[in-house]
Amino acid sequence: MWVFIPLKDFVKAKQRLSGFLSPSERRCLFQAMVEDVLDVLTQVSSLERIILLSDDPAATLLAEHYGIDCWSEKALGATGLNPVINAAVNSVVGQVDAAMVVHGDLPLATQEEWEEVLAVHRQIVNPNKLTLVTDRHCDGSNVVVCSPPGALAYEYGPESCHHHRQQAQDNGLVVEILELQGLSRDVDDGDDLLELLNRDWGRRGPKTLQYLRENKLDLRIKALMTRETNSAFIKMNAVHN
Repeated sequence: MWVFIPLKDFVKAKQRLSGFLSPSERRCLFQAMVEDVLDVLTQVSSLERIILLSDDPAATLLAEHYGIDCWSEKALGATGLNPVINAAVNSVVGQVDAAMVVHGDLPLATQEEWEEVLAVHRQIVNPNKLTLVTDRHCDGSNVVVCSPPGALAYEYGPESCHHHRQQAQDNGLVVEILELQGLSRDVDDGDDLLELLNRDWGRRGPKTLQYLRENKLDLRIKALMTRETNSAFIKMNAVHN
């Protein structure tokens, strides 16, 4: 199985966190999350190839460090998340039996969770199949495993889990939907950051949590989120009164 990890320009990553972190802080946080993902994913022996999809020089350096591949978006002739993923996956149709698309903001995933996803996918008898790990809101598609590659047109965005599942069913694929503690927790907004910081995750996400705590960003984020919550509460009371 080949794994594709689309990575935006690191400087522009995680725009929804702009109210909490500066551009340079978002960049460093995103790289820490990607490294947490790769630290674990590269330990999964059943994966044949891991490929980053990005034009960012940081992605090239990460690929060299981890001994994996990096495909340029320009070389794929595509722009934007969905076109890039679809171009990459379609380029390997006929070469591999299955392709997995993973996002770089899943620092809490464990090796056991990755292996569980692969095991579930293998156990589906039908060769035409889709295994999807949704986010904690049951809305997004954090991990998508498709056999054969090219049997699904990737549609990331609002309600992507629903769109992928419906399309797969329309195309005659057997669909398995999973929710796992680490893999279902992507880090997109302030609420995700707060949950990341307020729970004891054990050994999960070490580089991500270390970056936030060593730079005291955890204290800033908690203070800003508390302020936002209090402000929303005051406004709600004002409306009702």
